[in-house]
Amino acid sequence: MNKIYQYELRRILRSKFFWGLLAVCLFFGWNILQTSTIKGVAHTAPFSPWSFGAYMARIMPLLGVALLFFQWNQCNEKSRQFGRLTDAAPVEQGKYLLVKCAAAVTAWLLLALILTALGLGFLAIMFGRNVPVGMLLLTAAITLLPALLFLAGMGLLAGRIHSGLLFGLMALALGAGFIPLPMNIDLYGYSFFTEYPLTMELLDPAFSMPGGMIVSRVIFLLAGIGFLVFAVWRNKSIR
Repeated sequence: MNKIYQYELRRILRSKFFWGLLAVCLFFGWNILQTSTIKGVAHTAPFSPWSFGAYMARIMPLLGVALLFFQWNQCNEKSRQFGRLTDAAPVEQGKYLLVKCAAAVTAWLLLALILTALGLGFLAIMFGRNVPVGMLLLTAAITLLPALLFLAGMGLLAGRIHSGLLFGLMALALGAGFIPLPMNIDLYGYSFFTEYPLTMELLDPAFSMPGGMIVSRVIFLLAGIGFLVFAVWRNKSIR
């Protein structure tokens, strides 16, 4: 399984699409930092968790498309040919499916870490020791992980049904970042970071999450896990 994981990960990292997506994400992220984050959101400081969370949430649509594209790339003809070879090998197909998903997630995490480092580096250069790095990393995790599991689970399930469905999911993942949604159903949390501080009637309030927001993040996490489990179960039942 380790060899399969390494093969899938190398195939993603060596592709032109990975580096192209990285370049686009870096350009978009840098533009957000210079035009929006530097001003602060919802009357908060540019280096506050609110502003950094808004930055992460704003680049999440592109990251979501990247994750789904990596999964689609695993469903192409070359990958299917490799999959037919594993069918004849003593490899548990459920584990094989999860290993492929793990490779896509690893490549995605690399993109996410680079963009997180870009944001932290920008703020550190601009504001020095005023930047609460630990709190910003926590904010990044709150933004990234629920969306990661949810999209990875949906992508894995959709890819097992038909690879073409992943293009529809890409459109939804991209559109979800630009359609105003109530914060409890906003997958990326942009409305939470930009609207909730205004309800606290304080200038640059300390970071906190209401109960409804916490519950919605947990639901996205559990739904993603559920999609992953169902995709593996469906793969076993078909075979």
